[in-house]
Amino acid sequence: MTDYNDKLNSAAESATHQVRRRFPKVYFGFPVADDFDENSSDGDSLSAQKPGQRGIALLIAIMITSIMMLFTGDLILSSRVNVTLATQVKDNVKAEYMVKSGMNIATLLLSSDLAYKLYQAQQDPKAQLSSGLGDIWTVMNGLPLGGETAEMMAQFQKEFNLNAVMDDDVLAKLKEFDGFFTINVTDESQRINVNNCFSGKCSQVMLMLEALFSCPAEKQFLEQKKLNPRELAYRIKDYIKKDPKADEQSGFNDKNEPYQKRVPKQMAKAAPIDSVEELRMVEGWDAELQAVFGPYITGFPLQHGSTDASSFQMNINTAQRGLLQCLFPETRGDCAEKVALALKKRDEEGTNISQPGEKIADTLRNLLCYAGGDNNGNTGEATNRGGWFKQYSMTYRIEVDGTVGGSSKRLTAVIERVMPNPQKNEPLAYRILYWKVI
Repeated sequence: MTDYNDKLNSAAESATHQVRRRFPKVYFGFPVADDFDENSSDGDSLSAQKPGQRGIALLIAIMITSIMMLFTGDLILSSRVNVTLATQVKDNVKAEYMVKSGMNIATLLLSSDLAYKLYQAQQDPKAQLSSGLGDIWTVMNGLPLGGETAEMMAQFQKEFNLNAVMDDDVLAKLKEFDGFFTINVTDESQRINVNNCFSGKCSQVMLMLEALFSCPAEKQFLEQKKLNPRELAYRIKDYIKKDPKADEQSGFNDKNEPYQKRVPKQMAKAAPIDSVEELRMVEGWDAELQAVFGPYITGFPLQHGSTDASSFQMNINTAQRGLLQCLFPETRGDCAEKVALALKKRDEEGTNISQPGEKIADTLRNLLCYAGGDNNGNTGEATNRGGWFKQYSMTYRIEVDGTVGGSSKRLTAVIERVMPNPQKNEPLAYRILYWKVI
């Protein structure tokens, strides 16, 4: 019986050794020995291995760990980039719709102002319409609107006891905006409309442009660029007017001459410009001239063969101070001080410098010391600067800046107020002449 038990034990021990031979020695999941010593324990077998064999396993382990760390870091970086891009896209979309909301508010103000003026005209048919810096469309200029300013507006509403006329739900909706936007509405008729050179009122426009370019500082600026004020004005005329002949005042015998030298060859447009930026196509007009003179020039409203006598006129109540000083160089000495005080009061208090019913000629004489004619004493309809102005405007420029997070958008639009006419498919009180979002 004892021999039988010894044989069983010997057979079991032999089977155990055979099982152990099937599994090589591993370290961190890697084999570290080609053979296996059946007489040694696991720890003894590992200590009996050569140092080079254990170093290779450690190197492999470090390499795999490093690869995993690089992969994890790249995954984290990619995730952060994707989150940042998604946030930026979201903020861009919010900012775009925010400036569009500002556009809707501005058009509402302009439409309300038109309705109010028409109501006044119905009450007093003899009253003369006038528009200025104190009208309804200016009330929100420069005021930041959005969730960040909702609390400020609520406090403003409380301080001035406006709760009775303002809906609290408006402020509640305003708080849902993540960022803010600002609205700036300006009268487009405060600028010189060069597109009237296409509609037949170019003689007056040329006088205005030449006066603008001949201001002392502006003239010196043009001389540094070797440009003549009169030639520059008539180059704009040649670019826009449909007459194929060049004006002798432009300095060219052929209106297409300067454009044929370009690569590729070009021609004068002979049509109204689509925006002030298009003046960059005029010979001699560059980015610096655009920055200096661009704010005083417009192409709106577009006048295609219009015979309206007021199509080229500027609004005396909104015309910019710098432009008026160029158009009326007579404002010197005591007269200059009087003009400065009147324009300061107009800009700060929103009052009109030409009152309803007052003739423009009287306003110019009393305010700007203008007696009639041009700077050289010549008189006539074209040189009569009193005919350059009016008191009422129908075309306006809307600029809305919106900011959400790190994203900003700017919407620029030019609209013309009109009487709704269903027969002409005009259900609104305005039409959009220009639109750009950047």
